[in-house]
Amino acid sequence: MKKKYMPEIGQAVFGQPFKQYECPEYIESLLRGISNELERVMWNNNQEEYSSPMDNTGQKFKNDTFEANAYSWEDEEIQPYNFKYKDIEISWYKYLGRGMSINKPIAEKEAVKMFNDCMESVRKMEKHLKNLSI
Repeated sequence: MKKKYMPEIGQAVFGQPFKQYECPEYIESLLRGISNELERVMWNNNQEEYSSPMDNTGQKFKNDTFEANAYSWEDEEIQPYNFKYKDIEISWYKYLGRGMSINKPIAEKEAVKMFNDCMESVRKMEKHLKNLSI
């Protein structure tokens, strides 16, 4: 059985809803990789800085594969998750890496598939690659 998540007091009292299980540390690394690739592709497409929704930026992102939402500071907004891929939902407190929780235990193999699918979906957004397609 995976370890149940216990939020810090600030998160429990003031934060957005959290998930049932503690999020493995390697998930944070995978999400940082996705975030870095998203920033790279957005820079290449727009030639301007892109604030990742996995940082404390207020930014949101959604495509057909995954959704990422920065921590919401709006008291009235209920934010069910910060990252979603299929039926996997991950939440954090204020910034990626802090108070991370996940809605269900996932095997390493499933986490790698999630990472690869998300990376592929971001890379498909890159304009110069689309223009090279015949």
